[in-house]
Amino acid sequence: MKKILALDIKYSAIQALYFGSFCALMGYASVYLLSKGFSNSVIGIVLAFISAIAVFAQPTVASFADKNKHIELRKIIAVMLLVIIVLSVSMLFLGKGSIILICAFIGISTCMQTMTPLLNSMAFMFEKHGIAINFGLGRGIGSAAYALVSLALGHLLEMDGFGADMIPLVYIAFNILLLFIVYSFVVPKNEQQNIQNDNQIEEEQKQLSFIEFCQKYKKFMLFIFGTVFVYFTHTIINNFFIQVITPIHGTESDMGTAIFLAAIVELPAMICFDLLRQKVKCTTLIKIAVILFAVKHGLTYFATNMTTIYIAQALQMGAYAILTPACVYYANQMIAKTDSIKGQSMVTMSYTASGILANLVGGVLLDAVGVKQVLLIGIFISIIGVGIVFLALNGKKEVI
Repeated sequence: MKKILALDIKYSAIQALYFGSFCALMGYASVYLLSKGFSNSVIGIVLAFISAIAVFAQPTVASFADKNKHIELRKIIAVMLLVIIVLSVSMLFLGKGSIILICAFIGISTCMQTMTPLLNSMAFMFEKHGIAINFGLGRGIGSAAYALVSLALGHLLEMDGFGADMIPLVYIAFNILLLFIVYSFVVPKNEQQNIQNDNQIEEEQKQLSFIEFCQKYKKFMLFIFGTVFVYFTHTIINNFFIQVITPIHGTESDMGTAIFLAAIVELPAMICFDLLRQKVKCTTLIKIAVILFAVKHGLTYFATNMTTIYIAQALQMGAYAILTPACVYYANQMIAKTDSIKGQSMVTMSYTASGILANLVGGVLLDAVGVKQVLLIGIFISIIGVGIVFLALNGKKEVI
């Protein structure tokens, strides 16, 4: 596979801008919506509702993209970005407690989450032409951008003259830049003579519905089911982090440090992932990653101080930082090219589905049985997830 530096740089910029925007939107969703007069209960329902919509929207949009190969992927993403920008601008003029503001926020968040598998697929769109994009590098840069934006926004919001109303301005700016870079994500002119258009061949092949996709790729769907279990506990810890560390005398400052640490250690692992997968099979990397997730969750349960929490967070280097790109590459290997975007949407759907369960069940369990019991339940759920993933990855490869 040929490497083109300009495309790697553009793809890294795409991931950085996307995750920078995503951090401002979802990472500070509670801060923004609380400032607009909405209660914690309403915010929880809204976030769960967004995840629920995204579960259906992701495969639907992916199916549309797979069935309409004549429409360039970058153009589909550009349309979604335009919708996000327009809705984001409208939020600047809406008052506290506005139902329209909530609807706009839901629309923006749904589009952002639905866009993830499309952006992942962009890393592989030139493979049929012999051009490889370094997905691990781009995704690592995205994690670094998320960490830096989170850190910067946290400090800005504490300064005089900067209120929560500035948050939409951040994702307006990021998404405008993202729109321009996505639209420019094409093969350089001096390389275009080497490209042959395969779209017509692809369009002549039968496209699968969601049900047909699940029936054809049974083991892949079992794998996705297993990752939902693995991500469930991870998501609960992330969403209720302050509740997790308060019993061991952790503070908001400690939480910020722990989140920043987890995001930063992801960077080297993701950047080096392209080299790593050339030496170790993708399925082996996935197995190692899900085991480390279970270990991370176990350490969090047994933690009696923030030092142990920091050690657990550092395991992101071998857990989330490996599992995320490995799942993307695994889907690209296992799924036929005609269904590739649907395959990526299933990977993203595993995060989204775990988010729904964590938002709906996590809070209820915390109130009902307490933090320690929730973390203990989470360990068992993680182990079940590890078992399902191992079962899905072992045995014969499905015929595609």
